[in-house]
Amino acid sequence: MKEYFVLLGDNQLLWGQVCKLREFGYKVIAVSWRDHANFDCDMFIQIDVKDAKGIIARLEELGLKGRVDGALSSIDLAAPTVNAINIWCGNCSMPEKFNRVLSKEEMRDAWQKAGLFNRISKLNNEISLDEIYTLSQKVKLICKPDVAASSRGITILEKGRTREEIKTALVLAKETSFNHFCLIEEFVEGEEFTVDMLGDSYGNVNCYGSSIQYHSVNAPTNHVTVKHHWNSRKYDDATWDRIADFGIKCYNALGLHSMFGHLEIIMKEDGSFTPVEMGARSSGFICSHTVSAASGHDYMRDYIDMLHGGKIETGNYLNGPVASMWYGYDIPANSDSVKETDITKFLDPRIQVLFEKHNGLRAGVHYGEYIDDGDRDKFGYAILAAPRDVLTIESIELSEQQFLDEFLGRL
Repeated sequence: MKEYFVLLGDNQLLWGQVCKLREFGYKVIAVSWRDHANFDCDMFIQIDVKDAKGIIARLEELGLKGRVDGALSSIDLAAPTVNAINIWCGNCSMPEKFNRVLSKEEMRDAWQKAGLFNRISKLNNEISLDEIYTLSQKVKLICKPDVAASSRGITILEKGRTREEIKTALVLAKETSFNHFCLIEEFVEGEEFTVDMLGDSYGNVNCYGSSIQYHSVNAPTNHVTVKHHWNSRKYDDATWDRIADFGIKCYNALGLHSMFGHLEIIMKEDGSFTPVEMGARSSGFICSHTVSAASGHDYMRDYIDMLHGGKIETGNYLNGPVASMWYGYDIPANSDSVKETDITKFLDPRIQVLFEKHNGLRAGVHYGEYIDDGDRDKFGYAILAAPRDVLTIESIELSEQQFLDEFLGRL
């Protein structure tokens, strides 16, 4: 086995991936545009994660040609770099169709062609301000960057917003987007899910997991996810199978293979699905722990085996006996903490805490507005697993209220 594995990014949520890679016997090379990684690594390279040629040149300067086994990242924009490094390593590689997983517009077009996309969606140069205003008086809209990450630049426009409010949302989204375009879409009400998949170079695709997404109640103008719940008992096995089948159709419609697929979809009131967006990546502890716990299959190990030519079993690994959860803290805006504590103190004792970090939960702190994923991540998180009838959203919400009562002195 080769000695090193490259991890593109510096977010603290990548710590689970670092631990798994070391469990597999690798030394981890972290790459980031910042001057350090927010986790322990064996080697650090400071360079833009989008600069594939520069990163490979640096690896060669360090004498690592033939000693690196592969790469992965949780950053959408780093997908082409992951592919380039894997080619450099002699691994199976992704197709050269990255725009379809980097641009929301190109995803939309491919899914429309496949008959999978069923809501109003316009690029900002396809619709005038007057047309947006007229539409906004009839339906709720969401304005979001075409190429961006981490829920940045998104504005939810409630029905009846003014022209000025719409203009402000458009400016924010375009300024945040790497290509300076944005999408204006009908805001579809319904249950939101992630679908985590892996495909190989032979055309096989498997859905390893699907989670219900729960959003912050303290960031109403954005869309920040604060809980992911895999294998929830909220829906029956047949519904989860339908979600997996739809996810695989979305993956294939983009012409993808030899990569992760992290898809977001919405189930409408009539039970039909519509895709939101997909990244050619997995994400943090989702990749390293939660999906594996719920599926019973090692998601990261299978990814590495796939890079070396291994085959993926077709179908899905949903509906197993274990549920898992990524729990992020949703602290009420403009509140003041009185006691240092965390969610794990209030959990059902049958729930296993796989990982936890609570360094942002301190006594005597004023907590302001909740804006994006960065605000969520600075508080901390907990990675949980338990039998499906134990790890329920009702149990977690009860524990959450008990935590907040003590943390904020609401007893």
